[in-house]
Amino acid sequence: MTHVYRWAVLALAVLGWQLVARAHGSVFFPPPSSIAAHMRGLWFDGPLAHGFLSADATAHILPSMARMGVGFLLAAAAGIVLGLALGRSAYAHAALDPVLQFARAVPPPALVPVFVVFLDFGTQMQITSIVFSAVWPVLINTAEGARAVDPVQLETARVYGLSGPQRVRLLLLPAALPKIFAGLRLSLSLSLILMVFSELLPGTANGLGFQLTDAQSRSDLLTVWSVIVLLGALGYLCNAALLGVERRLLAWHTAARQS
Repeated sequence: MTHVYRWAVLALAVLGWQLVARAHGSVFFPPPSSIAAHMRGLWFDGPLAHGFLSADATAHILPSMARMGVGFLLAAAAGIVLGLALGRSAYAHAALDPVLQFARAVPPPALVPVFVVFLDFGTQMQITSIVFSAVWPVLINTAEGARAVDPVQLETARVYGLSGPQRVRLLLLPAALPKIFAGLRLSLSLSLILMVFSELLPGTANGLGFQLTDAQSRSDLLTVWSVIVLLGALGYLCNAALLGVERRLLAWHTAARQS
């Protein structure tokens, strides 16, 4: 029933947008029907063999999703590994926490000149900026989850002769998974934002951010709105996929909380 209400609210919002835009008749505020038709012609009128993706879709959507995916996966892997290592040592966490909080608080756009100096414009710099910004929620949440493990459980694992890697795999990682997924959801949204921002910079020749800037420079408002709507849809789909993985992997945790 919740899903029905959710989709009903979305349908009413789109209908309201349609009616208001039609009544207003402004080129700056096109109705959803016009945006949907433009999106289809722009990205989804390709051959069946290509999944109905047009040349514009393969030239802009796929590179953007590849940058976002690679950046997010690298940030997730680095954040989980470093977070578990940091969470196992109270001294290391106490010593490094101010540095981590400082690095997390630095706005990503402020670091663009630094990345450009070392990496120049291009895909490598774009992915690096995504990783640097998206790693902190995963790292900090993983460290907090690992630190929350009951010391008695850790001592019991040592008494039973579990090695360090075994304790991480069988005790620390499962205990930290709820916190890890909380960090991953934040990291995913940051990856999408940084993907778009990195493609707005000079030296970019493709991607949704590039297409957005190009359309804005040509006053192609339908394409601007189409990119905005597509980014919202991609963000929703990626978050839904991550939530599906979380529900599957944390079914035991949900059952334990309910009981």
